[in-house]
Amino acid sequence: MRGNRAIVRLFKVIRILRYRNQEERTPVTVPVRRMFQLAVVIALSLSICKAQTGGNKPPEPESIGVFFYLDPATQTLKRLPTEPFKRHSGGFGSITQSVKVEGNASSFSVAGSDKATFVFKVFKDEEAARVKLYQFTVKGSEREYELGRWKRRDYTPNEGVTVNVAKFGDSSYKVTPEAPLTPGEYALTLGPSVFTFAVK
Repeated sequence: MRGNRAIVRLFKVIRILRYRNQEERTPVTVPVRRMFQLAVVIALSLSICKAQTGGNKPPEPESIGVFFYLDPATQTLKRLPTEPFKRHSGGFGSITQSVKVEGNASSFSVAGSDKATFVFKVFKDEEAARVKLYQFTVKGSEREYELGRWKRRDYTPNEGVTVNVAKFGDSSYKVTPEAPLTPGEYALTLGPSVFTFAVK
């Protein structure tokens, strides 16, 4: 913005000098021509810098409510797989509500040494705070994570893994775990869908 304003001011000065030269019926002086050439060079330089900055910026998701893994090496977005799930309730004394997913591993995995960052888009900004990250417990051919527990009339929700949510780009958000993730199976959810990944 500052560079563009400087160029506008420079062109205004050139126009004033040209107008005065026309009134005095004298040719455009060399300094004015140099100023004009300098303005053109500055404009071209700003255009190149802007193009380079835009090219290095990671793309944003187009779909709402879909999670993508931000590859730290290539700065590209890789969509996480969604998997069908079932809600389950059971227990004695207290009732545990959980989510079960078939299969003992996700088809998508990230390295444990990576700083895991996931990107998503929401319809309304306030919905971003609802994102949850859960770690599965693998039980045979199933993965399961707890939603919460009922004990009489008291309900204790499972808050999941602690995460940080921040703005990403113009219309998206990124979610990152507060602490490095340990190897295992994980789920990201924002509503009716469950997105899975594994940390190796």
